Amino acid sequence: MLSPDDQAQIHQLLASVAYVLDAHDYDRLGDVFAPEIRFDNPGRLTAEGLPALIEAFKVIATPALSHHITNVVVTPAGPNEAACVSKALTLRQTGVAAAEYRDMVRRCANGWRISSRTIRPLG
Repeated sequence: MLSPDDQAQIHQLLASVAYVLDAHDYDRLGDVFAPEIRFDNPGRLTAEGLPALIEAFKVIATPALSHHITNVVVTPAGPNEAACVSKALTLRQTGVAAAEYRDMVRRCANGWRISSRTIRPLG
C-alpha cells in the first residue's frame, strides 16, 4: 500500500515531467525518469535507457509547446512500485494532441522515478 505521501510524490513526479519537457531541458530528464527507462510513443519516439531518451528528445524537430497531465490514477504494484495511468493534452505548433500515458514508477535512492512510459494517442 502506498502512503498518502507516496501518492503525493508520484503525482508531483508526473507533473514535473511536463515542466521538464516544456522547458526543453532534456539533460534534466534524469530528475523524472529512471536510468533503465523504457519509453514508447509509437511513431514519434522510442528509447531504452536514459542516455538514449535524452538524445532522442534533443533531436525532435518540432517539440511540443506545452504538456497538460490530468486524471491521474495510481495503483500500488509492490512495496516500491506503482502503475499509473493519466490523460495528456499536448499543445503543438500544429494543434492539440490527446493521449493516455501508462507509467510504471519506482522508488529510487533519489525519490520516485518513471521506469516505463507507454503513450497511446487518442482520437
